[in-house]
Amino acid sequence: MIQSPDTRRLILHNPLIHHLDTVAQERMLAAAQESSHDTGALLIRQGQDADRFFVVLKGRVKLFRISADGQEKVVEIIHPGQTFAEAVMFMQKSIFPVCAETLEPVHLVSFPNRLMLQLLQENPQSCLHLLGHMSVRLHQRLGELETLTLQNATQRFALFLIQRLDDRSVESADIDLELPKRLIAARLSMQPETLSRIMARLRTAGLIEIHGRTIRIPSVYNLLNEFGDNGNHASSDNVSAGSAVADNTGNSPRMINISSI
Repeated sequence: MIQSPDTRRLILHNPLIHHLDTVAQERMLAAAQESSHDTGALLIRQGQDADRFFVVLKGRVKLFRISADGQEKVVEIIHPGQTFAEAVMFMQKSIFPVCAETLEPVHLVSFPNRLMLQLLQENPQSCLHLLGHMSVRLHQRLGELETLTLQNATQRFALFLIQRLDDRSVESADIDLELPKRLIAARLSMQPETLSRIMARLRTAGLIEIHGRTIRIPSVYNLLNEFGDNGNHASSDNVSAGSAVADNTGNSPRMINISSI
């Protein structure tokens, strides 16, 4: 049973729990298992029987798959307030399709799939809200799949930056990516060395400036014009300095920070 008011508030704010009625919410809280884990802890294994789903309260969790040749592919980074493994409860064979590992000390809570399914059967309206939640997640995955399959490595990294802009009409941006370079590279299906070369090429092209762990974008407009949805995408990974468009805004750029790069 979850006793802490702050923890209860975080859990009840989650979309999967929020739309249940009060009685159902209390049943979920009574069945919850709260736990804390150190950095590098393996929470679930790919292929393991799945009988619970998880809500992260503090810290970040890396979801990844291991290919037949032993390569690790990062699927998603889960942040506080987000869930993972919730879709497995609707699969005919309930096994975890990914591994989950903590990137830092993590505090999370898990819930039994069987109880959640029972409550959804008793609350049809909640099913509609859950479908909406999962539809958003599916749309995000389809967007990522399109980026990985239709774009080259340079485009993938540029779009990775662009997709983190809250407002693409701004003159400049300040985005904290919060991930080490190796995880960014793995998420974009490239080697860390490839990402380093791409960053160097974009710097040569005048599209970014690199200062230690900080990437400065002199002009968001130029980056969008080169790699945005309506721009003429570069046809290869060889971005030249001449490909950048002159910045006539006259505004001082803001920062994109990459911690632990």
